[in-house]
Amino acid sequence: MSFLYPTALWGLIAVSLPIIIHLFSLRKNKKVDFSSIRHIQALKNESIRKLKLLHWIIIFLRMGIIAALVIMFSGPIVVNQSSWIPSEEESLAIIIVDNSASMSVTKNGSSFLDHTSSEISEIISSFEGLVNLNVFQTTPPKSIFSGLIDKGMQVNLENWDIKQSMGEDRLWTFTDSILKTVNSNYPNKECFILSDFPVEPLSSFRTDFANWRFYLLGRESLGNNIGIKSIQALNQIKLPNDLIDLATRIENSGSVERTGVPIELFLDGDRAGQIVTKFQPGKNKDFLFQVYPGKSGVIQGKVEISKDDFIPDNSQTFEINIPEQISCKVIASSQEKLLIIKTILESISGSDGLIDIDLKIKPEIDNIFLDDTDVLILQDPNIFSISSIEKIKKFVQSGGSIFWFSGEHYESLNEVARETFNLPKFKDLVKLSGESFFTVKINDRENPVFQELNFRDIKSAFPQIFIYNNVIPDKSHKSILSLNNNDPFLLEIPFSGSNIYFFSSFLDLRWNDFGMKGLLIPMIYRLLMFTVIDEHNSSMIYIDEPKTIRLKKNIINNKWMIKLPSGAEILVVPDYDTEQLIFSQTHELGSYQVFADDEFYTAFSTKLSPFEYPNLRVNKSKLIDIFGTDRFKWIDTGTDIISTIKAKRHGRSLWRTFLIIAIGLLFIESFLSRPRLNALKNITNV
Repeated sequence: MSFLYPTALWGLIAVSLPIIIHLFSLRKNKKVDFSSIRHIQALKNESIRKLKLLHWIIIFLRMGIIAALVIMFSGPIVVNQSSWIPSEEESLAIIIVDNSASMSVTKNGSSFLDHTSSEISEIISSFEGLVNLNVFQTTPPKSIFSGLIDKGMQVNLENWDIKQSMGEDRLWTFTDSILKTVNSNYPNKECFILSDFPVEPLSSFRTDFANWRFYLLGRESLGNNIGIKSIQALNQIKLPNDLIDLATRIENSGSVERTGVPIELFLDGDRAGQIVTKFQPGKNKDFLFQVYPGKSGVIQGKVEISKDDFIPDNSQTFEINIPEQISCKVIASSQEKLLIIKTILESISGSDGLIDIDLKIKPEIDNIFLDDTDVLILQDPNIFSISSIEKIKKFVQSGGSIFWFSGEHYESLNEVARETFNLPKFKDLVKLSGESFFTVKINDRENPVFQELNFRDIKSAFPQIFIYNNVIPDKSHKSILSLNNNDPFLLEIPFSGSNIYFFSSFLDLRWNDFGMKGLLIPMIYRLLMFTVIDEHNSSMIYIDEPKTIRLKKNIINNKWMIKLPSGAEILVVPDYDTEQLIFSQTHELGSYQVFADDEFYTAFSTKLSPFEYPNLRVNKSKLIDIFGTDRFKWIDTGTDIISTIKAKRHGRSLWRTFLIIAIGLLFIESFLSRPRLNALKNITNV
């Protein structure tokens, strides 16, 4: 045990006062006349002896009271292993405030972040002497204050603009970078972290910051919270008049059971579905909503549940992209070869003009324009110029797709084109005579092209093949359909981030009867829809991540504006080299709308980081293992921060203990020294 004010121990001299007073009182004997001492002699060995013993006990109790009070005023402490060095030089203090999404948990009308203001004030009040104070927020990383604080100096915390963010904190990475960059040539270095601590730091913290002391101010456990974890459209092919399946997962991450929880689905502001259910603590439920979009374009949706202690995960927006029009360019070497594919496309397009068809006859593909083209259909192409190969390559790289129907010219196709487009190698041309034919089978039944296609006899819907190009596919090629001898009929070829769909048999009645089968039109229709649905622009991102928006070349020079969920509008300049918008100001949760010359272009949504769900909490024992008990102190909500910090610096204060001892001794002394009327009566009666 040690003392903060050892000079006060001189007061222990006063302990002798009760004995001195007692001895002084013995010298003042009074002579009292008594009629008879016979009864006094009878009491000598009993009552008088007890009175003397009681008198000495009271004396020692009074001495103990004085000693306990003197020791209390001397500031007794239990010395710990702290490296705190009493010094007149400056000390260094770093305060890191976690203002990420998880700190928006609300208790009794105020959030975790709101509580940090009073905690910072107490931390500053605990400073002793001159302190070089640096205060930071985590999300986004920002310096809030840097300067010298002297003991007793008033700091106006209202000028510290620490606002609630919905982003991820990256707490330990940020702490590591701050502590490694500040000037640490100080005798005392302390780091105060105010967070809910979703994850533990790296084990290197123990060795990298051996001269630092860490004070971690934690938060209460989560009570009432139900959150939306995910929303996903299960249909890879989305059509205006087809049901779209929306899978939604909702979790009760709190500690209380919730009953009668409404879950509502909205599409373009109109309620499209509702479920009311209950949730057990720590459990999640999966729901499947089925909706008709009813129109093309980008449809904005939202799933919403009732509010609780953590509002950010009570609502989640999303977008569904349904193509409005598909631009198809068909290139064939003759008019005859255009006939079947033209008929197919016109039947798919119908009266609504879903498909914009551009037919070209080019025996040699030289000069080709693919601007604003979604799908390029090649009917048995033969000769490609170098410039056309580069244009087609750029077209695919920008998101376009190719349907390649191989025929009699595939054997003579120039090697540059075959290698550039990663096409399968030609082996031989297989021809069957008479009434012989090959049948077709499905290799990939889960492929989106065949999902939700209902045929009573799927085999009868597939073609009979009379002539085909026997090819050797590459390892990267995926066989969707094959012949009954396992030679490929339809290959999916990945190329430059998109796909080439390669048919080994040409659409001609001499080659196969595919044109006469009911499967052809639905399959081409679904292939078209699957390939042109570009969900890149409308795909969901995590908050604070940059979002890229692909732009059409003919409108790239328009004025581009993005409307935030809060309603604020930001003008954005395109990246003309990559032909896209790069937007990094995604700091809000919700749906962002993109406009070109005030015309709606697309939309996308942001979602919470998976590390910001408030039920994620690090185990305190893990922190003790990493930091060590000598350099680490965990401070729970409601703890006396000032005394806790000082006890960690200098040791555990014992003044309260000695005050309690003094009060206890005083009660005992008062009880023993009280007047005893019954005893006096007994003596009088004797």
